[in-house]
Amino acid sequence: MNEADADVLYKAVGDRIRAARESQPQKLSQAALANKLEVSRASIVNIEAGRQHAPLFLLWQIAHQLDTELAALIPRKAELVAASPKAKLNEQMLKQIKEKAAGDEGLEQDLTSFIAQAVLQLTNSANTPDRPKRKS
Repeated sequence: MNEADADVLYKAVGDRIRAARESQPQKLSQAALANKLEVSRASIVNIEAGRQHAPLFLLWQIAHQLDTELAALIPRKAELVAASPKAKLNEQMLKQIKEKAAGDEGLEQDLTSFIAQAVLQLTNSANTPDRPKRKS
């Protein structure tokens, strides 16, 4: 899993935590959840935003406090693929990926995701103003 995929994963986990917290019969605030877990409110804010990567035991404690199963906070692989930021791949590239995958849908998704992430990273780094200019 690359860094961009990890970011999507932790953002999805954070979204699920927020949704579970807000759907409590008595809406639980971030501060109240933090207090029950003996962590800072900033940690809960950052976990829900996907910026802080909570360890498994903390995720289990969060699920326990929210009266839900840990599995309910973890998205399925298909949901992550759908949530991943995608670069636009042209039809020729998609056709080549499909040919290389030879009917293996998982491989096709992995290749598409990998190449799209590479394109996004290259595009983002090319648009970074601090990047040194290449000599011609």
